[in-house]
Amino acid sequence: MNDLRELLEHVLDSKLRQIILSNSQNTSVASKAKIRPVLIRGELLFQETLYRETKVFHKNYEKQQMIERIIELMNRNFRQGEIKSDAVEAVVLVSKKGKMTVKCHCKKEVHETVNPKRNTLEETEKLSHNKKKCYILPEGEPVDFLIGLGVQSPDGRINKTRYDKFRQINRYLEFIEDVLDQLPGDVCIRIIDFGCGKSYLT
Repeated sequence: MNDLRELLEHVLDSKLRQIILSNSQNTSVASKAKIRPVLIRGELLFQETLYRETKVFHKNYEKQQMIERIIELMNRNFRQGEIKSDAVEAVVLVSKKGKMTVKCHCKKEVHETVNPKRNTLEETEKLSHNKKKCYILPEGEPVDFLIGLGVQSPDGRINKTRYDKFRQINRYLEFIEDVLDQLPGDVCIRIIDFGCGKSYLT
């Protein structure tokens, strides 16, 4: 599969895990976008989460609408797309001249032998619209740094009055995660932090 439209026709189903569009050319349009399948009133839709400056926007699309939307975003604003499903992993890259390259890896088919009813239940829970937020630093797991800040208790519970700080730190880590692939891995990276308060995030 070397065509984005063909790839999206193949992966946009209930087996899709996530699509992340990044490397924005214009952050006023969006700095990042995430797409995941959701089940709403029994109908399979695809939820776009658009990150624009300090705001987050959600919108649900039908499959064909989502395909057109992703193609539009890749042509208009993003230079990188990462696609993960149970069957396929792919990376979409757009050069400065606008040339699009699709690198796709199809996984070997895995035959499930477990209870099919259980699979259906797990899939329904996975696609639930009101899915529990997945943080890079998850709730309930003690992190020494967060405990030291008073954000977490020693048993991993989030202090209710510090929940905004917990979300802020996780949001910061998402930004870092987005640029990790673009940073050189063979040299020491130096970060200058100046005028940033107590530098909790850094």
